[in-house]
Amino acid sequence: MVSKATKVRLGIFLVVGFVLILVFAAAVAGNRLTQKWDEYYIVFDDYPVSGLQVGGTVNYQGIKVGRVKDIRIDPNDVKKIQLTIQIEPGTPIKEDTEAVLALVGITGIKAVEIKGGTNEAVTMKPLSFIKAGSTMIDDISDRAASIVDKLELIADNVHELTNQQNRDNIAKILEETGLILTETRENVSTTMQALTRVANNTAVLTDELSQNIESLTENLTENIDDVANVTIDSVKEITESLNKELLTITKSLNTTVDELSDQTIALMDDTRFHLNNIGANANNLVLESTEQIVLLSTNLNSSLDKINSVIHSDEFDSIVNNFNILAGQLSEANLGELATDIGVTIKRTGTLINNLNRTVQRSRDDLAETLENLRDATDNLNEFSRQIADNPAILIRGN
Repeated sequence: MVSKATKVRLGIFLVVGFVLILVFAAAVAGNRLTQKWDEYYIVFDDYPVSGLQVGGTVNYQGIKVGRVKDIRIDPNDVKKIQLTIQIEPGTPIKEDTEAVLALVGITGIKAVEIKGGTNEAVTMKPLSFIKAGSTMIDDISDRAASIVDKLELIADNVHELTNQQNRDNIAKILEETGLILTETRENVSTTMQALTRVANNTAVLTDELSQNIESLTENLTENIDDVANVTIDSVKEITESLNKELLTITKSLNTTVDELSDQTIALMDDTRFHLNNIGANANNLVLESTEQIVLLSTNLNSSLDKINSVIHSDEFDSIVNNFNILAGQLSEANLGELATDIGVTIKRTGTLINNLNRTVQRSRDDLAETLENLRDATDNLNEFSRQIADNPAILIRGN
């Protein structure tokens, strides 16, 4: 049987314990009730907040600065979740900070994580809205969902591509590709042989053309010398003939003048003799002598007129003019123009030779480039055939 003293001690113990519990509860509750908080709001648009509970932790750069006071759905927009968080006074919340949900451990419980913010940004006042952000896990989850969708689409496409009809088509394509490659090899070989023959013929033609042009140049040079020699000889002959004719005419004129002068002198001497020896018939003799002198003068004038008419005749002028024209043309124009024309012809011939050489060189370069392109095409076709044989799906994917 329990004694009265034991009951008293038990009662005292219970009372003291109860008082201590009340004091502890009052201390804890009083601290919570008397503590001041700055409230902020966070709105998540079409974003699940599973794992987050009222009273959850609010961290700022990994440091606990507050708690979640309230979680509710926006009555005006059911896709939005509005959080009310309490943060210790004095915590600098900047306008460029973001609030995200972060996992706490492996149990699936989430906490509000405030991150970002710069010193230059303005500090937000309590009861402001903190911008909601996204975490790397959210981005990875979104990308993973997109990748899964694409994988499903690829699987469907692969299944569609690997049906019996497509397999038959691929086999037919491979067979036709093999035939095309075989024909292409034969055509390329024939084309290369033809190009080789063309190159050889072009080289032979170039050599022959060069020889012909050299021969033509030599012939032109020889002919120019011959023409110049013949022209000079002809000019010399014409000059000598004209000089001889002029000398003959001059001698004839001098002879005629001398004869007329001699006859006049003899006539005048005879007249003087008759004047000195005959006195009676002086008047008649003077008249006769005067008539003879007049007749002689007339004959002399007639001879001089004939000579002048010969000198000033159209035929003589034509001969002299022709000679002057011929000499002028031969000395100033014809030989110079002929030499110039021949020089221009030789220059044009040389230019033609150079153009032909350049054309042949370009043709050789083009042939070499064409052969190289054909070799590359053959290598590409062989590589394409090998890739198709190793991986037929290339025909479907395109790369």
